[in-house]
Amino acid sequence: MPALSPARRSALLCVVEACPDAVLGGLTMAVGALPGEGAVELAAMLDEEGVSRRRRAVAFAPLLPMFRPRADETPSLSFPPSVLTTLWRRVEREAPDLAAFLDTGDADAAAAADRLCARAAGMLRDDPGAVWPDGGGSNRDPRVAELAGCLDLAHLARAGVSALPAWLDRPDPEQLASLRLLIRDAEAVADAGGRRMVDILFAHAPEAGRMLRVVTRTSKLADHQGVLSQSDMGVFVERLLQAVQARVERIGEASRRLGPDNAARVTADILWCADVLAELDLALQLKPDTAWGQSARLARVGVSGAASGLLQSAASAVHAALPQHKRTIVGRMKRLAPWLDAPPDGEAMALAADLLPCIEALRPAAGVLGYEAERARVGHDLADYLSTWANEALDEINDGEAANADAALRLVGCAARFLTELKALDAARAVRRRAAAAEAALAIGDLSPGVSLPAG
Repeated sequence: MPALSPARRSALLCVVEACPDAVLGGLTMAVGALPGEGAVELAAMLDEEGVSRRRRAVAFAPLLPMFRPRADETPSLSFPPSVLTTLWRRVEREAPDLAAFLDTGDADAAAAADRLCARAAGMLRDDPGAVWPDGGGSNRDPRVAELAGCLDLAHLARAGVSALPAWLDRPDPEQLASLRLLIRDAEAVADAGGRRMVDILFAHAPEAGRMLRVVTRTSKLADHQGVLSQSDMGVFVERLLQAVQARVERIGEASRRLGPDNAARVTADILWCADVLAELDLALQLKPDTAWGQSARLARVGVSGAASGLLQSAASAVHAALPQHKRTIVGRMKRLAPWLDAPPDGEAMALAADLLPCIEALRPAAGVLGYEAERARVGHDLADYLSTWANEALDEINDGEAANADAALRLVGCAARFLTELKALDAARAVRRRAAAAEAALAIGDLSPGVSLPAG
């Protein structure tokens, strides 16, 4: 690779700076194996970029998750990712000596990181248009002030983020006191400091609902709905209720066209909503006559109805995949019997295989949403239906009445698999034993019309 011209160097530098973190390491290894002066220059550029990003990760560590949306799609305070890159390059360029301290990893590194965050806050306030994407930053954009305010709290947030797991669980009195002291210190920095500190912690919380435990512990009265609704912290309850409502609408839309592509997503949304509603009940005990209480009640009704519909859809899918037909016994007498000509690999079977696991998957939310009795009944009825269907089908196979015994055994195998999904393990094992015996008899040619195997 020949030496890089100034134009090519400039172009490659832009490419390197825009390269995602996940790609940068692999690109560094690949370039290291190339010969020539140009490869050496490019490798040096990649190494320098890697060092810069590691320093950025140390300096802005408390705020890094705020530069990407939450994975659970809950509304949160967030900023454009490009702001992180642009702001850090300006800070690093103006204070290279401070940035170098970040490589030490000791107390000096933490102090340098705090000073760099303070510099970044000042730069953002002085010239937001140079940092915000498309020059759109201005003092009228509330996110500019929010990011600057969060950077002012970085020195406090470093300790807060490390203590967050304890606050999300069951903090002891000392840990609870440290949380309230952190909020008071943040409020001393700015009037909105307490709320911004919780925003920073919220960005690091993997489960949005559990953040209510932190919000309601920020003061002695924060667990009272009336007090919380009138404070800055009330925004976190409103965000959770907004996220629940958005999922209720998405669940309702998906439930009208349930299929293999969205059954798992609907189930996950129901479980997520149930978890948040349970945390609301635990943390606040919402009053039904308040706006929050009414919103939570409507959401609970909507999610519970969706779960009930999903259970019924799963039951219908199983009946469609392994159907029955009327079979003549004698004269005009008929009875329902397994239809052994059903396709073992059709759309109905695929839909049943996708929807049936939802019955067990919905168990954790059943107690919160109040559909456990229905869920248990649907599971019990399906287990009875599948066990009866499989055993009657095996009777027909053993009696030599199945037109295509191999295809019929495949249907029986599907029934056994569905029984396993329903945790009806004894029934599933019994069906598999009988199916194995019938398959062995078919292999040696013992099954023919008029020749039957024992039922056991």
